[in-house]
Formats: sequence, C-alpha cells, structure tokens
Amino acid sequence: QNQKLVGTNNGLLNGNTGLAIFLYHFSRESHDTNCEEAADNLLDKVFEGITNAVPTDFENGLAGIGWGIQYLINKGFANGDTNEILQEVDTKVYRILCDPLLASFELTNGIIGYLYYLNSRLNVADDPYSMVYRINRELLISVINKLDELVCLQFSTILKEHYFDLFWRFPLTLYALTESYKLNIYNHKIEQIVKQFLMHFETYIPSLHINRLFMALALTQLNAIIPNKRLVKQSQILLFATNFEQMDSEFDPNHQGIRYGWPGAIWLLYMSKMCISPQMPNYNLIIKTHVEYVKRFKFKSAIDLNSAASNSLKPGISEGVAGIGLLELLWPNAFK
Repeated sequence: QNQKLVGTNNGLLNGNTGLAIFLYHFSRESHDTNCEEAADNLLDKVFEGITNAVPTDFENGLAGIGWGIQYLINKGFANGDTNEILQEVDTKVYRILCDPLLASFELTNGIIGYLYYLNSRLNVADDPYSMVYRINRELLISVINKLDELVCLQFSTILKEHYFDLFWRFPLTLYALTESYKLNIYNHKIEQIVKQFLMHFETYIPSLHINRLFMALALTQLNAIIPNKRLVKQSQILLFATNFEQMDSEFDPNHQGIRYGWPGAIWLLYMSKMCISPQMPNYNLIIKTHVEYVKRFKFKSAIDLNSAASNSLKPGISEGVAGIGLLELLWPNAFK
C-alpha cells in the first residue's frame, strides 16, 4: 500500500535511501514487520542502483546514498562490509574531490556533503592501516585544506540567507568540522580554521531571527568541542539580538517539510533548548517559543503515511514524510 511512495530517485534527501532509513526506524519502534520488509526491498533497490551513471552529490547521488548505507549498517539495520559495498562510491567521491573546479559549499552538491560522507566512513572501527581507511583519511585532509583555502574568500556568499533553510551551508560547515574534529585526524588544522572564522563570526548578524538562533546553536556545539570564549560571546550576542516573536513570519507555516517548514523550526528550537545553557540570554524565550510552536502545529505532525502519496507531501527526508517521521522517531520530545 506504500508503493506509491517509492520512486526512481535512490538518493538520501529526496529518494529511496532516506525513505528506507525512516521505515527501518519505524519498524524497530513499532515492531512492524511489513515496514521492515518494505525497507529491505527499498535498500535492495538502492544497492542495485549504485552505478557510475548515478551523480556523486549528497542530495540525490552516491555521497548521500553511501552515507545512508553506512548509517544503516552502523545502526544494525543492515549487514555487510561497507568497504566492499561502497567501493564504487569511494572511487567516484575520490575523483570528484580531485577536481580543482569544485568550489560549492552546499550540503546538497558541494564540499560539505562530501565532508559528511567522509566523516561517516571514517567514524567506524576500521583498520587504520587498511588502504580504504588511508585513502579516505587523506581525502578528509584534502577537503579540510580546500575549506581553508576557499571559505574565507567566499564568506560573503556563504553567509547569504534570505529564508529559513535547515540545510543552510554556514552552520552546516561548522557542524561538519565539529564531526571531523571528533575523528582526531586533522585537529590542529580545524583549530586554525576556527580561529580564522572568528573574525567573520564577530562581524556578522543574520538578517533572519530564526537564523540567529541557528547560528547560536552551531557556535554553542562548536564551542563544546573546541572551547573558545569568543564563540560563547558571539552566541550571547546572537541570542540577545533574536526576536522570537518574529520567527513565525520567517518560514512557511503550511510547509510540512523539515528543510523549509515548521518541523525544521520546531526541531531547531528543541535542539537549542537542549544544547544552549539556561544562563544564556533569552533562554526562557527558546522554551516558550518551542512550546507555542508544538501546540500550534501539533495537529499537522500526525501524518498518515498511507495517504501521503495522494497529497502534495513528498516521500523524502528533505521535504517529505520521511523527514517528519525521522524527527519524531529520533527526537520524540521535540514534538511534545
């Protein structure tokens, strides 16, 4: 009955890989064997579709598919040797990262998406002397060096934000570097990059209030890994400058996708509530706004998967039912 949700896109953010991740989590939570079987079928289709004809990007291509497969195996939803399964993905990612013309910072089709993929590949108990590990390690170092060369030169474009986007590349760059730092592979370079970023942090206030909160959260999480009093101070400035009453005019209240709509806004408020210190400015307004949004949008969060295909809602993670479902399964208290 969910066949209409299955499409020809095998990607992570808009296609079958993301939908399979949601169905596996849902089947584990609900003990629904039909959902697990549907997820198995989807994953088989994804495996069959890993060819050179598929694009490399994180949104719809091999980097995102590879991230999803690594995630599923790490979580025990699937079995297999990812070094064998993802051999073709690793090769194509290697080729694209060797392209000197690659300069996009987007999660969807740029450097940040590939950095997330490499973080996932290296964040496993693999043999550090194996050829696969050494190649991916060198690729990670190469990507971080590329970030060092390009980010400061392109800060004016990276910082542009005209609407709420949960995939906004500026905070996602910080999140990706935070995850890379946990690998303890190239930490001294990441520390240097953060120091270079500081002057840009300190001269930039996002135009949207919801993005001020987004940046404050990203800086808070970066500071938890790489402590710096200047990061804390900038987070304080951003939170003090945030008008929580204006937030609901900065995203589409009728958009049910996590990337641009109210589910992403609720998740952002919840994560801010969990990660930002209660001693920070306007912390009480974070809690208050989160409660208000949950109450206002609660009726919309009861998505019927069986009828989703007949509505305008898409099946994927980015703008569809899989994304909403994953948020509710992985962070159930975010919607309570």
